[in-house]
Amino acid sequence: MMGMDGGPDDELLFGPEDGIVMAVRPQRQSGLPWPILVVDDDPQVHAMTAVLLRDFDFDGRPFEVVSALSAEEAKAVLALRPDLPVALLDVVMETEDAGLRLVRHIREELGNQRMRIILRTGQPGQAPERDVIVGYDINDYKAKSELTAQRLFTTLVSALRAWRDIVTIERNRQGLERILSASASLFQMRSMRAFVEQLVEQIARLVDPGGTPSVLACRPLERGDGSRSVALVAGLGEFARSIGMPVSDVLPADAAAEVEDALRSQRNLYRDDRCVLAFRTREHGVTVFRLERAEPYTADEHRLLELFCNRVAIGFDNVCLYEELVALNRSLERRVEERTNELAANQKALILAKERVERALERELLARDRQRQFLGMVSHEFRTPLAIIDSAAQLLAMKAEQVEPEMLERLAVIRGSVQRLTGLIDAHLTDERLQSNALVLERAEVDLPDLIRSVVRPFRVAYPEREFRMELDRLPHRVEIDAHLIGLVLTNLVNNAVKYSGPGGPILLHGDTDGAMAVIEVTDHGRGIPDPEIPRLFDRFFRGSGASGIPGTGIGLHTVQQIVLLHGGAVAVDSELGKGSTFRFVLPV
Repeated sequence: MMGMDGGPDDELLFGPEDGIVMAVRPQRQSGLPWPILVVDDDPQVHAMTAVLLRDFDFDGRPFEVVSALSAEEAKAVLALRPDLPVALLDVVMETEDAGLRLVRHIREELGNQRMRIILRTGQPGQAPERDVIVGYDINDYKAKSELTAQRLFTTLVSALRAWRDIVTIERNRQGLERILSASASLFQMRSMRAFVEQLVEQIARLVDPGGTPSVLACRPLERGDGSRSVALVAGLGEFARSIGMPVSDVLPADAAAEVEDALRSQRNLYRDDRCVLAFRTREHGVTVFRLERAEPYTADEHRLLELFCNRVAIGFDNVCLYEELVALNRSLERRVEERTNELAANQKALILAKERVERALERELLARDRQRQFLGMVSHEFRTPLAIIDSAAQLLAMKAEQVEPEMLERLAVIRGSVQRLTGLIDAHLTDERLQSNALVLERAEVDLPDLIRSVVRPFRVAYPEREFRMELDRLPHRVEIDAHLIGLVLTNLVNNAVKYSGPGGPILLHGDTDGAMAVIEVTDHGRGIPDPEIPRLFDRFFRGSGASGIPGTGIGLHTVQQIVLLHGGAVAVDSELGKGSTFRFVLPV
């Protein structure tokens, strides 16, 4: 049998079996055969290869010889069947390097790096093994004479194992690429429903890129009555129209039980035609995915699914957190809206209150203006008659001294009453001027002890039974003050001492000098002032609990404080219930 190589070795298509006798197996394996591409220009090589491989099998699958009698015919076969795992390739066919050219075509033009290429040659010297191994991407180099049946089987098994590993690696790489692509799109989801629906589609593409497997997603849901049910939240294929329904109404009893078991155990279940994935997250419960397809799931696909679930678990948590954030944001928006409405209502109420206050202020200003007018009228209308009464009382007193001395006491009472009325008018006018900031001090050099004596003198006449003690020797005789206003201060203090002390208690006026300050004290031995009332004693219109039944307006002490402050001084009080009070004011000298 002569081949195109023309050498005598062509008669030895395959070497002897080294004494090994092969037994024919009584039973043939029924698995899908392994296709082996045999490229050789000698038909007998094809026939003998088929005969030798007939009684062998690998991994439960027999061998199938796919023949090509030339390199060109092999190209046509590869165009139809690019997934052939192994090629037994002759070097010399229609040309001396046809086999080597075919290797270049497979690796470079077709880009097929998976196929295992075994060169067989009858003339090793024409294509030296070292040069061929280095220069061409082949996986083995054999001389036809050394390929016994056993060695041929061993060579093919090694090549098939390498091809299977390469295919597994490439499938895993493609699976990982699909995982990365799927998870990247999933991380863009913001709605839980959209996320689960997209996740179902990506799982389907992951396990069956070109098919349409049936996939459903289930989650436990809490009902309004507190009970719990497992419902379909997303689905593809036959489950696409059952979303929202309980799993027990969609799946057979045994399939529904598998889903329930996966929810409880949080473990994945793999069967030949289906798998159940428990998709776990740290904080947001479990979602179960059930996948069904015609082809069984491989161990590699199990690992890919596990890896996919682990990778997108963080995306699941992110979606849950995003939904919680959206819910919190909506709640915050509602609270902001409610608060805004409250603020608007409060603002409206404030506007109304402001309008009421402005109207009240207008009324108060009008009332004060009328009060000012009234006081001015009273001052004008009352002062003249009072002055006439006081003058008449003075004339009568002069005559009474000679004619009727007993009338002097009654005339003194008349004059004291006139002075009190005049003082009352002066107090109100002074207070009004203080409130309107219209009061201007008219300072002049005054003998302070004489001013105090002149203030006390009418009280001695009006209250002859009262004892007024004065200790004024240490006071300066020349100070620049507004004599009229300081006289009003002293009149108010002495008048209060008279009103709020018993008829037999003495009233002491004491004066002293403290550095550049003159200190004047008015002391009574009356009822005293409760401690809680002392901080408010100088407030305008304030009258303490001890003022019940005693006439007064509540502006006297306030006027005292304001006048003293205008002079650059200060006023204070010491009091003890049942023992009396001491009012003290200081003036710069």
